[in-house]
Amino acid sequence: MVNGAKTPTGKAKKGQVVVRIDSSSVKACFPRSYFADGKQIKLGTGINPDDWEATAAKLQRRLQLELEDGKLSTNEGIFNLGRYQEILEEYGLRAKLRLVRDVSATSSSDEIPPKPQLSLLEVWDMYCEYRKPGLRESTYKNLYQTLYRNFIKLAIEATKSEDALKIRNWLIENRNTKSTKQILINLSKAYQLGIKNKLLTHNPYDGLADEITTKGAKGKKQNEVSSDNDVLDQSKAYTWDEVQAILDLVKYEYTHYYNFIKFKFLTGCRTGEAVAFMWCDIEWDKERILIRRTYEPRTRKFYPLKNDSSYKGELIRRFPIIRDGELWKLLQSIPEGQDNDVVFTTKNGKIINDANFGHIWRGTHNQQGIIPQLIEQGKLSKYLSPYNTRHTFITHQVFDLGQDEKIVAKWCGHNIDVSNKHYQDVAIFAEKTNPDLPANQQSIQQTELDILKEQLRQQQELINKLLAEKETK
Repeated sequence: MVNGAKTPTGKAKKGQVVVRIDSSSVKACFPRSYFADGKQIKLGTGINPDDWEATAAKLQRRLQLELEDGKLSTNEGIFNLGRYQEILEEYGLRAKLRLVRDVSATSSSDEIPPKPQLSLLEVWDMYCEYRKPGLRESTYKNLYQTLYRNFIKLAIEATKSEDALKIRNWLIENRNTKSTKQILINLSKAYQLGIKNKLLTHNPYDGLADEITTKGAKGKKQNEVSSDNDVLDQSKAYTWDEVQAILDLVKYEYTHYYNFIKFKFLTGCRTGEAVAFMWCDIEWDKERILIRRTYEPRTRKFYPLKNDSSYKGELIRRFPIIRDGELWKLLQSIPEGQDNDVVFTTKNGKIINDANFGHIWRGTHNQQGIIPQLIEQGKLSKYLSPYNTRHTFITHQVFDLGQDEKIVAKWCGHNIDVSNKHYQDVAIFAEKTNPDLPANQQSIQQTELDILKEQLRQQQELINKLLAEKETK
């Protein structure tokens, strides 16, 4: 912290401006005693936190003088944000203003101070900071601070302006529709937030997303499928013969990734779930595996499953591995590691990065990749992303093997529209069903009588609980 002026007694004057490091940035903190609402004001300065003390000391002295001269507040005791911005500009500073609860940015009725000229990216960063507490870390970093921000930055550079209509049109022509619509919706919310906090005067993005259809940018590839909305769409899945063609090629030309790819085809799990699969997730004695986490390569962290509403790792999917079945043999063939080691790794023994794996799957500018190679050989008719191994497993189980869609949904973790009671019944079947066999050839150990007994047991437990609660009243 930069020291403030002191009185002859050696004590700091009450009501001093302080310029200091706060939340990884350098902020100016103004004393509450100078302002009518009695709230402390804290604003960004734009000073580099790596080399801040000398500049901070100069700025602090200047702000203290301005404050004592009454130039940083109006006659009504309201903070003059416009004057503060002018002072920063004199020092060659441009602050990325953040929303701070105690900041008041109004002026007197006689004279309206100039609004700070926030750039589009500053507005976006301000909005992201506001949204951060309510977002998953991976969503915040990957979407808001990386994908969406990069799209906005590219649009600004390409159009050489921050005109809302030009930004909108560039995004529509050059980026996928889903992201474009989300960016425009969130930009509108960002400007509304700025207006609400009196940092901005109007919203140029209001309504700009309304007429955008889901048709997509002309001549541009849309994002690879990463949604469960269409898992039963057979056009987004490979046939089981095509799966065999993929595995045959991988086994001989991309040997190291054979187990990983086959595991995805045999379980229908998401790529991040396969990457995060550990040896402790295999319960050989119960003939099942547990899917209970996912891996995010950009943050290099493990997270709870996508549909885990608790976000505490409480959601666990149980997938059957029939003894001596195809998945059982696959896992048995891999040298076992420590409990907390991931099962599938890179050639160097590190965690698989889905972006790097994508290069192997689809190729690069100087390497063909698995799928393009098979398309060229006439063994595949279309390109589908690595995520679509999930679609392939689900459609194979439902349409080829005749499995109950609800059982497959229980295995794979996509939503099904059934009651909680029915969902519990399905869970009993799901752990006993063999995913290698057609539905009409299943030899399920748990008979209908067993299931009825289990239901009666659960009902009796509930009755006993209700009776116990009644007796305690």
